[in-house]
Amino acid sequence: MSRRPVVWITRPQPGATRTAEALAEAGYDPVLLPLTEIRACDPDLAPADVIGYDAVAVTSANALRHAPAMLLDALSGKPVYAAGDATAAEARSRGLAAAESAEGAVDDLVSLIAKRERPGASILYLCGRIRTGDLDTKLAEKDFQCRLAELYTVEIVSYPTEYFGNLLDRQAPDAILFHSAFSASAFTANVFAEFSQDFENTDFLMLSERISSVLPAALKPRVIVSREPNEPALMAALRAALPPAGR
Repeated sequence: MSRRPVVWITRPQPGATRTAEALAEAGYDPVLLPLTEIRACDPDLAPADVIGYDAVAVTSANALRHAPAMLLDALSGKPVYAAGDATAAEARSRGLAAAESAEGAVDDLVSLIAKRERPGASILYLCGRIRTGDLDTKLAEKDFQCRLAELYTVEIVSYPTEYFGNLLDRQAPDAILFHSAFSASAFTANVFAEFSQDFENTDFLMLSERISSVLPAALKPRVIVSREPNEPALMAALRAALPPAGR
């Protein structure tokens, strides 16, 4: 029987475990290697502060996972606009039943809000301290009032140098999945800089072009970007580039 392709997963928990389970079921040998971790932070918002907002915007399920329960309770019943299906599903699972997906990225989310809400409406943006896409700026350009509620932060996970050496001695990865530019940056600075020679036969799969731009130019020939910025598209790109064992 052919060897299962080894795939490193760099995304933080809890998503890393879900991706690993999907990879194992599909015929791959997943290695959990989160390069970042998500930590909750205080948004400095009381439930009374959010009652007056017309709608909620969210681009990451992490914001919902780390939001205080009393804050989510105060937002229940308000329209919630999510960038993608997974984030909308997370919102519904946490009591925000009126969640709608833009089925895309930030620009799609702005378009959806502009269709649903009146000009001048106030939008509470549930987000992290590190953000991309400039949602608040783009909403302001459409005459919406947007307030940020920073609910989580992303930090780099520290591994001993010998950890990667031992891992690569056993088996270099056939592919590495990157779900964020922050993880790609951490890989470049803390792993590739030390062990570049061990990744000569590795494919690098990215959720978006923006994420791929973080990697060194030398890796570009082996970078593969998913057709859409979501997990199913990333998995499809992996299967096309690196068929699983027995398939």
